[in-house]
Amino acid sequence: MKHGFKGALLAAGLAVWSLSGSAAALAQDYSWNIQSMWQAGTATQQSFERFAKDVEARTDGAITIRPLPAGAVVGTAETLEAIQMGVLDGQHNAPAYWTGREPAFAILGGLVGAYEEPDQLLTYHYEEGGLDLLREAYEPYGLYPIGIATWGSESLVLKKPVESPDDLEGLKLRMSKGMFSEVFEKFGTIPIEMAGTEVYSALDKGVVDGADWGTLSMNEELGFHDIADYAIYPSVHSMSIADVTIKKDVWDGLSPELQDSLKQAVRAFADDMIATMEQKDAEAAEKLSAEGVTLIDWSDEDKQRFRNAAVDVWKAFATRSDLAQRALDSQMGYMKRIGLIKE
Repeated sequence: MKHGFKGALLAAGLAVWSLSGSAAALAQDYSWNIQSMWQAGTATQQSFERFAKDVEARTDGAITIRPLPAGAVVGTAETLEAIQMGVLDGQHNAPAYWTGREPAFAILGGLVGAYEEPDQLLTYHYEEGGLDLLREAYEPYGLYPIGIATWGSESLVLKKPVESPDDLEGLKLRMSKGMFSEVFEKFGTIPIEMAGTEVYSALDKGVVDGADWGTLSMNEELGFHDIADYAIYPSVHSMSIADVTIKKDVWDGLSPELQDSLKQAVRAFADDMIATMEQKDAEAAEKLSAEGVTLIDWSDEDKQRFRNAAVDVWKAFATRSDLAQRALDSQMGYMKRIGLIKE
């Protein structure tokens, strides 16, 4: 870690304290600055802002949260260290960002090709042990994920029709490198990594044939389908999570009543996020179809074929750490019980 970066984080922390005001901070039992991964004004950020209000209501004002959008204090990939240094009090961010620290973050944060419905993913984390494993992954960093939310199935933006996984061969697709891209490479895809801010231009100029970015409505909101006439929707390729995380010692210092209120608030936030995005995606599907965008729904057989290819990549990736292996074993056991994979 360079001293310049640490200095920038500390300066950012002082700026946040100045903005919040020491008198206002002291007026509450707990006043937290929590930065999300969402851009200001987006539906997902608005859901996060509703969560902050819900926490204040559930705790009778004992906990207030300032729901900061992406980049308000630090970069999205810098929130973990910012919390450790006291620059932020918490994050609402994707654990997959920390894969380089612990491979289990990738397996728990968004197992490519795994789930078809958001409820399946939420049930795994809240009822089948996934969240406990995520807490174990964060423990070495002194952090505690209160809970998780998901925005549902993401949609592939395409300039060419992809009626089955076979049509992925030779396509240049914007996506993150790693476990995710390794699955697509099995079908001959050429993965190209780039910042989200570059996707529109890359699609427009033909640098890529398509992109993995967000759900159908997220992609529509950014104008991707002004230049890309196809989308895989609903898609099985990606469904990720973002946790709500604070320092472990802060969590341990809360009363059991406040801890329970926070857990309930995050679980309600997860439901609100899904309801919000499902409505937005349905509206986007109707709008885009009317505008001539072709929405492609792979057959059940093709979805299963994609998932089967992904399983081999999961297994190889899980050998990188003991926790990653336990996380995969846990998820695969759950997926077998609900019929998503058969071995």
